[in-house]
Amino acid sequence: MKIQIIDNIGQIQPLVLMAEADVAFYSDEIQALNAAEQLQPNMILLNFALRGSETAEYTNLLLAASPTSNIVIIGDDLHEEQILHCVLAGAKGYQNSLSLEAYINRMIHAVAAGEAWLSRKIVAYVLDAVHQNYTVQLIN
Repeated sequence: MKIQIIDNIGQIQPLVLMAEADVAFYSDEIQALNAAEQLQPNMILLNFALRGSETAEYTNLLLAASPTSNIVIIGDDLHEEQILHCVLAGAKGYQNSLSLEAYINRMIHAVAAGEAWLSRKIVAYVLDAVHQNYTVQLIN
């Protein structure tokens, strides 16, 4: 498995070193985007701190460069709306960085198996967003 870490504060790297995977680390967003296009990693762990409120847009760019990559956002107690924007942009999950060490191996295996890594509360927000979009399409 190829995992790409995009993290400008070095929060994720020490936790993934023990993973049984080919891991590449990037702190520069442009280099990371180019590498994603060339390497086509199975998974991208993206620290929200890198782009902040522009993380959803960056997620979309990453998926355009590497459409089959599963992206998981790592962040510090993000607001549900921030997570929702990233998921609607194509991220397959979110993990709070404070509990990343406890869940990183389970998260990697779950997302690699095609599962989403989201709290039930975020799943409810996603379903609400899908329902609203569906309702608007029915009306139009």
